[in-house]
Amino acid sequence: MTEPLRGGNMNAVERDGCTVTRHAGPWTPTVHRYLRYLARAGVDWIPQPLGVECGRERLTFVGGEVPLYPLPTWVWEESVLVDGARRLRQLHDASIGFGMDGAVWQSPAKVPAEVICHNDFAPHNLAFAAGQLTGAIDFDMCSPGPRLWDLAYFATRAVPLTQDPPSNAPGMNHARRRVQVILAAYGSEETWEDVVRVAVIRLWDLADMSRVKAVELGKPELNGDADMYERDARFLAAVSTEAE
Repeated sequence: MTEPLRGGNMNAVERDGCTVTRHAGPWTPTVHRYLRYLARAGVDWIPQPLGVECGRERLTFVGGEVPLYPLPTWVWEESVLVDGARRLRQLHDASIGFGMDGAVWQSPAKVPAEVICHNDFAPHNLAFAAGQLTGAIDFDMCSPGPRLWDLAYFATRAVPLTQDPPSNAPGMNHARRRVQVILAAYGSEETWEDVVRVAVIRLWDLADMSRVKAVELGKPELNGDADMYERDARFLAAVSTEAE
């Protein structure tokens, strides 16, 4: 018996025993090939593809708790920043050497194409057990891009970098230190200023995509998400200007 899984707003995901199914697209063969590549490179905490049936892809189920919005208080623990950054570094490093011939991506590739980006690496796509990060899901938006593209988005969602953070989340007065925690755990030489600059661009990109998907998927509520992304982009741009 299948069971709809909550949380996704771009795809209809259902659990079927120890597997999950979701709508497939022209990009699915590339994503499946990429997931197998990561597994061969030693990444054993991600879903593995099992095939495509009647327009739906089937993947192994990643166990653990995936936090839903409003995010629980434990998501804001510093250990989540550290574990998330280290897992993201492992994903990025493992993607090096992936064959690009004939690749089709749902999300446009970005420059410089240093690694394969997850493009939605955030607490709502991470699985936890007893507060420890145990896996990542939802790779259907992955595509080539710079490491900082993923790092900035992870910071946006996990620090968080937002005009109106949830009442249980750290405020912007903690943001610079928490970004530095992410950068140190990842092993990046980027700076707070680099993260904020790319986070602004990333939010505008998300807003544009959400408005397109609102039409394509017939989900006008995505326009509300786009409004939020644009509001946060303007806020972070102002923060960046104030720091100069």
